[in-house]
Amino acid sequence: MVSGSEDSTAIPKELLKDLYLGLARVEEVLATLEELMDSEGLQRIRGSEEEYRRGEYETAEGSCGVKKLVE
Repeated sequence: MVSGSEDSTAIPKELLKDLYLGLARVEEVLATLEELMDSEGLQRIRGSEEEYRRGEYETAEGSCGVKKLVE
């Protein structure tokens, strides 16, 4: 039995999904801003961009590929 003092509202699953995905995007933006505000992080980004321009990078498919590159 539901007590009369409790209020509840039905929220469509699609709306919850959209809210969750939107929150994830906001979190990514905040993490990027945090990295850009950090001078060491900004240096890492600039160094990585330069390595990319020179073609000094490797690609991996999936987590197994990343593990092989790290080893």
